[in-house]
Amino acid sequence: MVMSALMGFYETIGRLLSRKRIRSIEKSLSGAGILVPAESFMGFFMVLTMLVGALMFLVLLNTSAVPKFIYALLGTSMVLPDWASIILSLVAAFVITFLALFSLVYTAILLQTEARRSAVEEVLPDFLTLVAGNIRSGMTLDQAMWYAAKPEYGLFSIEVRRVIKSAFSGEPIEKSLDRLDMRFNSRVLHRTILLLKQALATGGEIAEILEETSQDARDVAMHKKDIAATLLVYVIFLVFASTVGAPFLFSVATNLISVLSMAFAYMPAGGVDAAASSGMPASFIATPSSPSISTDEFFWFSMALVFLTSLISSLLLGIIRGGSKTQGMKYFPFMLISAYIIYFVVGSFLDSLFSSMFF
Repeated sequence: MVMSALMGFYETIGRLLSRKRIRSIEKSLSGAGILVPAESFMGFFMVLTMLVGALMFLVLLNTSAVPKFIYALLGTSMVLPDWASIILSLVAAFVITFLALFSLVYTAILLQTEARRSAVEEVLPDFLTLVAGNIRSGMTLDQAMWYAAKPEYGLFSIEVRRVIKSAFSGEPIEKSLDRLDMRFNSRVLHRTILLLKQALATGGEIAEILEETSQDARDVAMHKKDIAATLLVYVIFLVFASTVGAPFLFSVATNLISVLSMAFAYMPAGGVDAAASSGMPASFIATPSSPSISTDEFFWFSMALVFLTSLISSLLLGIIRGGSKTQGMKYFPFMLISAYIIYFVVGSFLDSLFSSMFF
């Protein structure tokens, strides 16, 4: 009773979105295997965003994080009034919360969709071959699909049996096939269902079409594996460059800036003047200066670039290994954590190495 009331409440809030947006979200949820209505899902997301955003607002207001950030960027010459700090903290809290929750939910849906797509494309050739054999033995298409949905096909067999039950109860087989297509975001399955519907409409040889489609799906899967094996060297180079090479160089550069800044702080002020007074031409006198960028500025610059490098590398890795950049998102957390570990380990080692030079 309480759960149904909550679902109704979330659905009411979700209806604030346009029908076009709801249909797009419903398609994404269906491809990920999520059976919750799109209106209820978005209503829950909006309520969660409001609650977490309110909590984030209290944290930002208590720590004065937003005014401190503005003063760090623009300097302390400008003083924000209290009402401006409250408004800016409120806006920042909800923007940060929305972006963080949206990124997490969107990534989870994409990963789930890709996992389902990979699962169906792995078993689809064998399933189509079995369906073709059942049709040649005299079964109708819905019966052939029902008996071909073996437990070893896992998730795909469950979805097939769910939609074929509707066909047995009187639903047109074309509509059942469309609902099966919506449950998986797979181009191979989509093309197969289009061919089946055309064969049903024109009276074509369904068994022969299924066998040819099955062989084509096997050939495509084999070519993908061959391409992934060929590009193994590029994968190794990409992973090494993003998780080891780039963090190592950024860490060395950060410590180099720190060392140079301290070196110029300890440099005698009269060194250049003494050289000039000795009669040496001014054109031969080097005038070194401390780095124009501070250590803290380059540190945050390095953090941002390591993040972007890991993200782009993971997307490229997904394209190389799975043919889809979405599959690379599952590598991103591990590559990012590894890159930051390398960065801070190298930084700690260099700090301990150079600390004896000035202290």
